[in-house]
Amino acid sequence: MEEEAKPWFCYMLRCRDGAYYIGIATDVEERVKEHNWGVGAKFTSKRRPVTLVWSEKHSDQGSARQREREVKGWSRAKKERLTGAQRIGSDPSGSEALRVNPGRGARDSGE
Repeated sequence: MEEEAKPWFCYMLRCRDGAYYIGIATDVEERVKEHNWGVGAKFTSKRRPVTLVWSEKHSDQGSARQREREVKGWSRAKKERLTGAQRIGSDPSGSEALRVNPGRGARDSGE
């Protein structure tokens, strides 16, 4: 009996400063914990805490990596449409507030 390959995920985090980070992992929940511990990517270690705003299941690492490259090339507005985030204004510091629709952030692409 063959063991089924573990799925890979492409995921997007929203950092404390509002920046987005896109990565891939086999265990997204554990990887988000690592980002919040400051382990791994320098980009997120200086922008903690991070929040998972989107993930997508893939059958293998190659397709997850391809999707990661694709999403990294998108504009901020397109990334926000993917996550279901909506601009709700800005505070006096100039930071823009976003409302994330929790039901739209994660999806199973069935790949």
